[in-house]
Amino acid sequence: MNFRDKGEKIAAKYLQKLGYQILAHNFHGRDFEIDLIVRKKKLIVFVEVKRKTSTDFIDPVRGISSKKQTRIIKGAKYYLLTNDLYDRVDVRFDVILVRGEEEDLEHIEDAFRV
Repeated sequence: MNFRDKGEKIAAKYLQKLGYQILAHNFHGRDFEIDLIVRKKKLIVFVEVKRKTSTDFIDPVRGISSKKQTRIIKGAKYYLLTNDLYDRVDVRFDVILVRGEEEDLEHIEDAFRV
């Protein structure tokens, strides 16, 4: 398992402990990729996972460019449309930063908006 995949696995395990259902890993299409898509009741959360080797302070939200945010939003719209969920669920965009080799993480809910 590569470094990035391990970070996504750690994030997925964390979200499951919080009661989220994992709907998709690495959902991608033309010009977008979403690391995790999870659901809790009527809430669908599109999650960007960042993993760093250092435990130094990192601002995970600032690390996601407006271009990357636009691509995630594009993918979210596509996912909602193709799964007949558009206007039927609440949507949120989160960022999870996994630091180092351990399960040290920071979860930023509602990290950015459409």
